[in-house]
Amino acid sequence: MRKIEIKDSNGKMVSVEVSEEVYAVLQEENKQQERQRNEKRRHFDTRELSDYIIHQKRVAENLEDYCVNREQLKEIQRIVSTCTKTQQRRFYLNRICGYSYTEIAQMEKCHMTSVKESIVVVLKKIKKIL
Repeated sequence: MRKIEIKDSNGKMVSVEVSEEVYAVLQEENKQQERQRNEKRRHFDTRELSDYIIHQKRVAENLEDYCVNREQLKEIQRIVSTCTKTQQRRFYLNRICGYSYTEIAQMEKCHMTSVKESIVVVLKKIKKIL
């Protein structure tokens, strides 16, 4: 059993005991909320995420660098699209959403090594082309 603090109906903080399973679910929910807050901070408008990333970098770059980076991003997107759906999903969760190999393995109910291998395959393809 674990103790957690929650607000009651009057807004007062109350200490409550919960099982390990409930505690784990609450911890995962807190992580998910933090990821969403981070994502909102990074992606606060209606542009596509790739356009937003490029726009943020463009401020300090000259036009030639911007064009090169945009082409590299398009090439990375093309390479990732040739991978299996599982590899794409795991790569996205790890590199874009920030999930660890262990967290992805727990979500997909598989071994962490499988997740890592999937992501490494995608990274090797990207490094081979770029």
